Amino acid sequence: MRSLELVRIEAGLHDWAAMECGCSWPGRRNSAEHLPAGFIAMLESGAPLSVDDWAENHAYIQSNLMEPAVAATSLVVAALAGRPPVADRHELLSALSILTSGEQEEIADACLDVVRGATWILYEELAAGEQVGTSGLAYELLMFMDEQDGRLAAYHHVYGPSLPPHLR
Repeated sequence: MRSLELVRIEAGLHDWAAMECGCSWPGRRNSAEHLPAGFIAMLESGAPLSVDDWAENHAYIQSNLMEPAVAATSLVVAALAGRPPVADRHELLSALSILTSGEQEEIADACLDVVRGATWILYEELAAGEQVGTSGLAYELLMFMDEQDGRLAAYHHVYGPSLPPHLR
């Protein structure tokens, strides 16, 4: 996967050891240093991605965002930039949906700021229309960005028919 190098670079930009992972429990603090290695191993395996297996209980616990959520978002965006297979993109976009809409509004907003840097990746996904659910996830992420209202309306006019029924 050509995004591996992008993910490795992005992983090196964060101090994972300083972050408390969601897998910590009372009396035992686990750092988040295992998160980038786990994500890279998952990408290297070539098996279909299961981002929940990687992120759940680490970057988020159900709808609760944990300390490494923003850094994890940057890894997911970097993986998307490599244009992985559509099933993997669906998994990655699904993770971004969770990370940008968690209960901790300040963290969710910071995650959305990271995703804002990938706006054109989301529009490309919307325009590709390879899988209705995947295009829908990209569209919903763009809906979170008020500054995209005008552009998103124009794209909806053209690509709306290929979106899931609830977004048409």
